[in-house]
Amino acid sequence: MNSKERVRAAYQHKEPDRVPVGEMHIMSPVASEILGREAVTGEGGWLKYTKMRMLREGRRAEFMERLCKDTLDVFRGSGLDLVTTELDPPSEDPVAYEDVGEKGWKEVDKETGLWARFAYVPENDTVHEVGCSAKEGEGYEAIRLELDALEKSLARPLDDAMFESTRYMADHAGGEMFLMAKAPDLIPSYRSWYPKFMEILHLDPELAHRVCDLYLARAKRVAARYIEIGVDCVMIASDWASANGPIFSPAHIREYLIPQMESICALCHERGVFVLKHTDGNIMQFADDFFAMPIDGYQSVDPGAGMDIALVKRRWGGKVLLMGNVDCARTLPYGTKEDVARETRGVIAKASAGGGHILSSSNTIGYPTRAANFLTMVETAHEAGAYPIDPERLLV
Repeated sequence: MNSKERVRAAYQHKEPDRVPVGEMHIMSPVASEILGREAVTGEGGWLKYTKMRMLREGRRAEFMERLCKDTLDVFRGSGLDLVTTELDPPSEDPVAYEDVGEKGWKEVDKETGLWARFAYVPENDTVHEVGCSAKEGEGYEAIRLELDALEKSLARPLDDAMFESTRYMADHAGGEMFLMAKAPDLIPSYRSWYPKFMEILHLDPELAHRVCDLYLARAKRVAARYIEIGVDCVMIASDWASANGPIFSPAHIREYLIPQMESICALCHERGVFVLKHTDGNIMQFADDFFAMPIDGYQSVDPGAGMDIALVKRRWGGKVLLMGNVDCARTLPYGTKEDVARETRGVIAKASAGGGHILSSSNTIGYPTRAANFLTMVETAHEAGAYPIDPERLLV
């Protein structure tokens, strides 16, 4: 049984030869340690800062060559059964870079003049958008201008260059590895005007629906192209919860977020492709609504937020594949190899029997996870994850 068959069996709630292992991302610092070279992978701060510098210098081709090779090498070389891609930079850079320094930069859209400012924090490998046109002022006019620009872009053909890494994975690993591609966010989760979006949900439902409809339209166009290329799964990220519970009210989840997911699922299922939904946080207050969606998989099952994968498996694991949940906030960065191996065996014991489980971290492999601990997790899963699963043996 190869990796693709192993993961597909898990999605079908069948027991493969062993528990499949996968990740959403492996960030550049960890990938560099594993590969023994400076690796361009993931979506962390170093990757985003490096991408900006290389695009600004006209080195897109070099960036893409490194991204494709490094990503496949680290996913395959680490012993994972799936590989993840997302959208690549377009063929013609639409932004001009200003105020570039060691700690950040500003991007200005060449067509519209809309801008966004980014801060780079190398100490924890993050980049954050800290300001933008849409965040300025007290009203929502700048947001409407940004939405107008997005609507115009949806009328233009998709740039094939943005799917270069996905095509590379399909060509070089699509026959053996399960290919998962990340669609653009369905809400402006990582935009600096996200707090205004939260206001809009309460104060301007018409504008809120326009935001969600346009973001959905963009994601569906991208998902359809991914499917044409030959991906096995489309991943939808954006957190719906934090450690303390839902970020959104149940009413807003039902009115705005669930219909988006249902639309994406309909598109993918019509073409025989799985849909995996990622969210951090504790989802138990809206779990019945969440698992009633036609999703195929749920990634994170966040132990740091109190999510019990054994409970989730018992109540909903017959319907939805679970991907998780070795703790990436405590065990993987700060535990010993013995701690990692013990927790990995425990997760397998709780979630893998009967299929329907991909062993992974509870989010991604990034700062401050150590490569040795990540590889210990994978090796333990390979050794302890053979079917049939014997929970009592694994928990000793």
